[in-house]
Amino acid sequence: MISTYRLIGKLRMVNDHLAEQTATAQKRYMISQYCAEDSSFEYKDKRNKETKVGRIVMMNLDTENAQIRFTAGEEISDGVCEEKLIFLNYAPADPNIYAAHSSNKSILAFALLEYIQSNRKKIRWSNPDKVDSCISYLQSIRESFFFDDSFGIRPKHTLLSQDQLEGFPDPEIEETLRDISDDKAYKKARDKATKNYFEKQLADITGERQAYAITINGKFIHEIDELAECYLDVLFYHIIDKQFADSKNRGHCHLCSAHSKLSEKVSLKHKFYGVKNPYYFDGASAGMNRSAFALCQDCYNEVTVGSQYVSSKFKTYLFGLNCFVLPDFDVFASNDGQTLAPDGIQSIPKLLRRREKTEYQTSLGIVKQLQTRLRGFSLFFYSKPSATSQEFIVSQLIKGISLASLIQKCENLDQMSLECGLPELFNSDYGLSFEGLRFLLLPSQESHPNLKPLEYQKINRDILSLLSIYLYSQSLSYDTIIKQFVDIHSRKRNNIGDHSTYALDLSAYIMTLYIKHLIHFNQLRGLKSREERNMTTTLEKASLLDYFANNSEVYQSNYLAQGLFIMGVYISEIERKQREKGIRKTAISKLNLRGIPVQKVKSVMAVIDDLREVWDVYNDPITDAYYRECMNNLVSSSFSPEETVFHILSGRAYNSYVGIMEYKKQQANKDSLEAKND
Repeated sequence: MISTYRLIGKLRMVNDHLAEQTATAQKRYMISQYCAEDSSFEYKDKRNKETKVGRIVMMNLDTENAQIRFTAGEEISDGVCEEKLIFLNYAPADPNIYAAHSSNKSILAFALLEYIQSNRKKIRWSNPDKVDSCISYLQSIRESFFFDDSFGIRPKHTLLSQDQLEGFPDPEIEETLRDISDDKAYKKARDKATKNYFEKQLADITGERQAYAITINGKFIHEIDELAECYLDVLFYHIIDKQFADSKNRGHCHLCSAHSKLSEKVSLKHKFYGVKNPYYFDGASAGMNRSAFALCQDCYNEVTVGSQYVSSKFKTYLFGLNCFVLPDFDVFASNDGQTLAPDGIQSIPKLLRRREKTEYQTSLGIVKQLQTRLRGFSLFFYSKPSATSQEFIVSQLIKGISLASLIQKCENLDQMSLECGLPELFNSDYGLSFEGLRFLLLPSQESHPNLKPLEYQKINRDILSLLSIYLYSQSLSYDTIIKQFVDIHSRKRNNIGDHSTYALDLSAYIMTLYIKHLIHFNQLRGLKSREERNMTTTLEKASLLDYFANNSEVYQSNYLAQGLFIMGVYISEIERKQREKGIRKTAISKLNLRGIPVQKVKSVMAVIDDLREVWDVYNDPITDAYYRECMNNLVSSSFSPEETVFHILSGRAYNSYVGIMEYKKQQANKDSLEAKND
């Protein structure tokens, strides 16, 4: 995993021509890897639920007029965080050296001057001759625009305009901050007053999410000639170089094996904890950095760039879970820029989703091209860290997945979708996919509408387990998936009551296609053994013969399954006539769809026979004789109650499918004839 991050970073640095840039530009490049992600400032509008973005709130120091004013800056759209060097909190004790930050504390108590004075000898300055002038400039800003006394560093409220003065978090303005002797109590009261100031007094320029920046005469700190170079040097030292400049830890790098100074601690953008393999990042706890994972500075920089690129370009949301899609290189990554093209890598998970036909074909074409450049891919599922933590909790790593295998499975599903007319049947946005299989076998809002958070965790684990088995071409139990399908189907039906739905009625037919797909790739075990029986009746109905032949792995010589399937066909015909009469509670409601033991099948047959007589359904003596002969050995059958229901539902769904396709064909012919007449 960590090697993949390093290879991605190394390739990005080559493609960005980093080695050809100036030392200052290289520092700026590395610093930008630690900037906040633009998506951190997105939020949902409470009124219309639209996704909106926050903006920068600027505290501008006007040196000509000796004024301080808060103004609304630009929205934080793509690339703004990197351009304006906006950061997030890394640790509670971090110094206030960031001139643009998600926290207002960084600009209200801007302490860049003190940090430079304390660490001047340790920082590797790009131009040492400029340091004195930088310090002088910061001292003049401090004296002109900030107080620094027993209450700490803070902007001079005397320089604020009258309309922004009320409620400003200063003891001379805000009464709640006066006469508090305890430091802890004072900080708590000050933070509350600051929050109120920005949310109430400055409500017209703040919003749900914003960053805060200190500007001087309208320019950001890294845009001011007197400060820019030194500011970048400070950031580079504090974020990256300090890990090595102050380190007493020497040894062999765990990635390249070079003997050099190793990082004192790990400050990578992604920290993955709670994993079995300590080489993910820095082990099961922060105290294992040196023994479990250590890097030289070159590898550290490459991993940093790689992790940033992954989080911004390869992040996706798959089956309701956060996921990184990672390319699986051969021994080393080539310098081919197409290997890391975001459109290419992001096309891989699209093949697993339910998708529109043209989107699928486009994605498949891109992935086929990628196959010539990559050995495979990995899916890294994780839980987001909390606002006060960097700890990414790994849900599952599905590593080393074959692109060739995925392409073959997707092409097989697409071929079946087209052969069965599913895009026309369910409109153009429907096709067989892993996501479709997931919704047939595992709980969702349709089957379990009142799920609790802990139940979602269990379902997510089951989704990842099913995905892992599918992608690794391992086998699933036939009995298990039949039981899962019947359970989910019955729950969905209970939730909708008597209102039949198109997709639900045909879901058993769709499930048989997935079974056929799994059998094709040898991913289904436990199919029923065949009966050795001499049938006295020969089935003649063409549609049934075709179906049993096309699904021979399940139905060939499996006579009880065939009989149950035919019963489902009868039920479908009864329901068709019942609907014509406006009956909503149709024949299927007579059955216990959670499971029918084989001992109860005879009584179900009797109920269906009565309904067939009432509704004058299927008076075909040959089919009926074959059906009854199939049911002869019920008691000796090993069918589970769920499998009995599944075959009945399959027959019902198939007969409905045939009827719908015939109707669509007739409509198409009618439309064609009308067009010719016109």
